[in-house]
Amino acid sequence: MKLLGVSMLLAVSFIASGFAQSEARSLDENPANVAVKDLQVEAVNINHLLVKIAYQYEVPMSLEVATNEDLLDGKSLGVHVKQGTLADVLNSIVKQKPSYTWDVNESTIRVFPKSEYRDPLLQALLEIKIRHFVLPKRTARLTFRQAITNRTELKNLLASYGARPSNDALKYDLESLGPDFSLDLKNVPVRSILNQVIKNSKMKYWFIIRFGESGESFLINF
Repeated sequence: MKLLGVSMLLAVSFIASGFAQSEARSLDENPANVAVKDLQVEAVNINHLLVKIAYQYEVPMSLEVATNEDLLDGKSLGVHVKQGTLADVLNSIVKQKPSYTWDVNESTIRVFPKSEYRDPLLQALLEIKIRHFVLPKRTARLTFRQAITNRTELKNLLASYGARPSNDALKYDLESLGPDFSLDLKNVPVRSILNQVIKNSKMKYWFIIRFGESGESFLINF
């Protein structure tokens, strides 16, 4: 993927900045039950659509990109819900994008590919357990990405696929995850670490994608 393409993926941070954040919700609530009224939202791809929804409703949400998805050359998507819930919104999205399904995992909404469209590297990477992951306050988004993708627990897996993390950055990635947000986790999978960020920091969305002519690169971003 060319640098311009990576920049477009990183630009979800810029999209998110345009939405006012609503009152924080209890982590015990099922985010799919959040009420929706007069929602009309469109975006150039599923990634940008989900990030808009996550920040508009202050609901933690993630996307694992399907193997048949080209975020840089996709058909624009739109969702129009007069009255319902986020479950109705998500059902509308996966109806338009039949490679995907969704569920609620660790009090977050998880959009991910059906089995035949899942990338085995991304699936395995998200389930790898990290022995001890510490994140101090005021950590920048880019620093977090570098810290988690360079973990020794991931090295053998990445080597077996000939893959490496893409840690290019826009200026938004130099901003912190939040002045008071920190982590100290033991023996948890990568997915759970990412979910902790979007549940407890100002970030409400993460995604992961593999790209390159031979799938040699992957990106985790907020």
